[in-house]
Amino acid sequence: MASRRLRVIGLISGTSADGIDGVCVELPASPSLADVRSLVHHHVPLTPGQRDAVFASFHTATATADFLCRLNADLGEWFASAALETIANAGLTPSDIDVVASHGQTVFHDPPVRAGDSGSTLQLGEPSVIAERTGVTTVADFRVRDMAAGGHGAPLVSFLDDRLFRLADSTRVLLNLGGIGNITVLPPFSHGADAPRVACDTGPANMVLDWIVSDLTGGASRLDEGGRMASSGIVDEVWLRDLLDDDYFRAPAPKTTGRERYGAQYAARVLAEGRGRGLPNNDILATITAMTGATVASDIVRNAPDRAPVVEVVAGGGGARNPAIMSAIAARIPGVRLSTVDEYGIASQAKEALLFAMLGNAAIRGNENTVASSTGARHATVMGKIVPGSNYRSLMSRLFHPDGSPPSA
Repeated sequence: MASRRLRVIGLISGTSADGIDGVCVELPASPSLADVRSLVHHHVPLTPGQRDAVFASFHTATATADFLCRLNADLGEWFASAALETIANAGLTPSDIDVVASHGQTVFHDPPVRAGDSGSTLQLGEPSVIAERTGVTTVADFRVRDMAAGGHGAPLVSFLDDRLFRLADSTRVLLNLGGIGNITVLPPFSHGADAPRVACDTGPANMVLDWIVSDLTGGASRLDEGGRMASSGIVDEVWLRDLLDDDYFRAPAPKTTGRERYGAQYAARVLAEGRGRGLPNNDILATITAMTGATVASDIVRNAPDRAPVVEVVAGGGGARNPAIMSAIAARIPGVRLSTVDEYGIASQAKEALLFAMLGNAAIRGNENTVASSTGARHATVMGKIVPGSNYRSLMSRLFHPDGSPPSA
């Protein structure tokens, strides 16, 4: 029956494109927090050559049709390899796995500007290659279905947040600090099961900081490890006000953004501004870190329900391990507990891969896997395209033929 538990591999390479995160987890039809605490997480770093290829896809001068075509196949191979490594790391074989759910690598995201507009998005990492190499039925290319229904195709993490972290009588906010920050505001169940769950991208989190650190160190460092550089700097409050004077930061939810707006060109511009003001390197990083804290806090305050104040913000993603970012957020939301998903049994770096495992688990069962109020879509949908693996017929039989009979040919 459709309530049976499935063993699922979730895969993603995020906006920082530093590697592929994989999880192996066993999920029922409606997972709870207790169901995901036994997940196995595995990170596969991209080689410098692979990362260079991914970053070349972000630039129109190099992202030609033939280049993207080949990269799609290559990424399929890299994701398939990551799936097999994750399976082995869990002490399993591919025949033990029911579904692989792959986000792929976003190379372009163009959300709708106004309600009623249609957006577009492109994730590479050919799922047919993954299904062929693993033999496992693969679900991929999730975001486009939400966009077809008028949504932004993001933030999708509100699906996980809503299922695992919503409280009975208090508002909780889930925060993801990847290349871009995003929040999901979860009203209490006492406001009604269908009370709107507001979500949005808050702006740059790690993306701009990582680019600046790489530039300042000549590529020797790719991130501000432990936030030490920013923590030793002083925030330039005048420049910070100028940085926050940005149309995107003032825009209401739902809203999404990405590398197209806050990528290398933006990072180079703000670095030049900081240098033009005569600021030391660590002061530049301190001010950019403060910008991240301010944008996150502003969207939390703006989107919290009036009758149920926020009691806790639960952070995940790489930025949750950066004390400077976390301190910058905490300073702007006094009285609110700031915790991490690690405290609830989910490794920060595993959360987005777990999300796609949950999305794939829902999709293969034919269940809706979006929160329309979070993405701005007209209605919830079943996201994901299914590529049958060698286990497909037996999987369908297990899910939808409780008497054990095989699906009809």
